[in-house]
Amino acid sequence: MKNKSIWSDTKINKNYKELSSDIKTDILIIGGGITGINILYNLKDEDVILVERNKIGSGVTLNTTGKLTYFQDNIYNNIIKNYDEKTASLYLKSQIEAIEIIKEIINNNNIECDFTKTKSYVFTDKKEDIENIKLLKQFLEKNNIKVYENDMKVLKYLYSISVDDTYHFNPIKYIDRLLNLIDKNKIYENTNIIDIKYKDDKYICSTKTNKIIANKIVLATHYPYFIYPYFFPLKCFLEKSYLVSFKEKIDNISLISYNKPTTSMRNYKDNVIYLSETHGLCNEVDDKTHFNNLLNKIDKKPDYIWSNIDIITNDYIPYIGYMKKDFLISTGYNTWGMTNSVLSGKIISDLIHNKKNEYVKLFDPKRSKKKLRILSDTFSTLKGYYEGFTNKNSKIKYTKINGIDAMIYKEDDKEYIVKRKCPHAKCNLLFNEEELTFDCPCHASRFDLEGNAIKGPSKYNIKIKKDK
Repeated sequence: MKNKSIWSDTKINKNYKELSSDIKTDILIIGGGITGINILYNLKDEDVILVERNKIGSGVTLNTTGKLTYFQDNIYNNIIKNYDEKTASLYLKSQIEAIEIIKEIINNNNIECDFTKTKSYVFTDKKEDIENIKLLKQFLEKNNIKVYENDMKVLKYLYSISVDDTYHFNPIKYIDRLLNLIDKNKIYENTNIIDIKYKDDKYICSTKTNKIIANKIVLATHYPYFIYPYFFPLKCFLEKSYLVSFKEKIDNISLISYNKPTTSMRNYKDNVIYLSETHGLCNEVDDKTHFNNLLNKIDKKPDYIWSNIDIITNDYIPYIGYMKKDFLISTGYNTWGMTNSVLSGKIISDLIHNKKNEYVKLFDPKRSKKKLRILSDTFSTLKGYYEGFTNKNSKIKYTKINGIDAMIYKEDDKEYIVKRKCPHAKCNLLFNEEELTFDCPCHASRFDLEGNAIKGPSKYNIKIKKDK
């Protein structure tokens, strides 16, 4: 069994240089996952640079299920509650358009990425969900979508609905093939932006050794670097899920439960990708129990096992667009990152080119919302901060080194020594013994055993040296 995603066996067949000198560019994209690459593809003929602090495609994109679908559990009912049916219909239209965009990209460029049409299901085994799923069915039918009832044969359920025209793919293959269409000199790997300043109508973006001066910034990282002045932690919460993949031939299918905790499943060639045990990141910190529960549910020996973290926004609509003058972001996909990453490429390129796009207002990061979860989301973050102080792992030695709170993990004859506090907001880190990482329970930064930051929002590593 591999403690990593099934997509990790798919390689990006390119290596990109690290930034080694000061440069200037019109547009700087920060983040080399599927969002950043889609944006870069749309802007590839511009004066543009993309930087990734690790390797292209090594972040959250690697941990997704790879679904391309507008059939998104209870998201439309949630948007209707927060806004109205008109807003939900516009969001639905955006997701359908995203699928058409990626179909066009794949077909026009002969991209081989296991892009497959599939039937998708939303189902429940709870009586209280049935009426809501029927309302979802009515909403979709009002939007001219053919919906079927109770025709799923894969899992036991009380009620289900389905649609025919959805897809799934291998997201790493897609990125790899898309990169063939982009000038290699526009991309830098292992280039970590640790500071952004605005001066004289320019953004000065600094690594440890060099600077990039840009007219415009596109922040395409999973969790934005900043806390202030936009109070991003108050506009969202983080949801963790646990995944396995195992060998089993099933029909070409994609399914998801209507409500939380989520159960999700899809086929990939002769494999099944199964997701379960979702919870608010800050509310529960016992990863081992959740992994064990997941394994008990499938009652099979998996080939791969991993976890993922998604950003859930207050109103269930992503943030794509301008945060301030010449500074754009794309984040908060509410678990539906594949369609929304493709859509963000179109929206952001249209904004930069001053083209009209009907979705700009819908996804505006500065939009006002009718209903917010600020109190519950703030409490959730504080709970994560508390868990970091109180939760200790028996496999870790907690100590101080040169006055710094430290954690020591021993594996065989090797000793790993890291700081206990996350550099981002000083939350205490937790040891994830299933995936062998140090994880932040507040904002989802993640570090490998060596202390290298492998997922944001932390911009810094946590490795420390023990005095001899």
